[in-house]
Amino acid sequence: MLNDDATGKQEQLEHLTQVNALRQAIASAISAIEKNDVAQFETHLATQETLCNRLSAREWASLLTASDAEGGGEADRSLPLEIRQAYTALAQVNRVYAALLKRAQRSFGLMVALYRGHGEGYDRSPSALPQGRTWSCEV
Repeated sequence: MLNDDATGKQEQLEHLTQVNALRQAIASAISAIEKNDVAQFETHLATQETLCNRLSAREWASLLTASDAEGGGEADRSLPLEIRQAYTALAQVNRVYAALLKRAQRSFGLMVALYRGHGEGYDRSPSALPQGRTWSCEV
């Protein structure tokens, strides 16, 4: 029983660490977007994907409710509380991230439309203007 309790606490600590790491990866991705650093953003995006896969691969809900049901001491209840608080902080940062990505996508669409509308000036094909004429002004 003592070994199971220690294993449960270790799993809870691991879970808490991964949730906090995911929150930090999202915050770092937001910072990379602000700096227009695509390479750093892609790195943080890969980290987020890895952490999400790890978190979704296991059934963590039983870890959060098992120690609550056992009625252990204050130390037994503090870790699940910390995990819940970490999830609350993760949800907040995730809402900010989603709003930022939505606005960034809209801004990117506007820039593409702007360049598409003025794209004919950047075309490398020969100009429609006659080449033999020049502009002059008489005063």
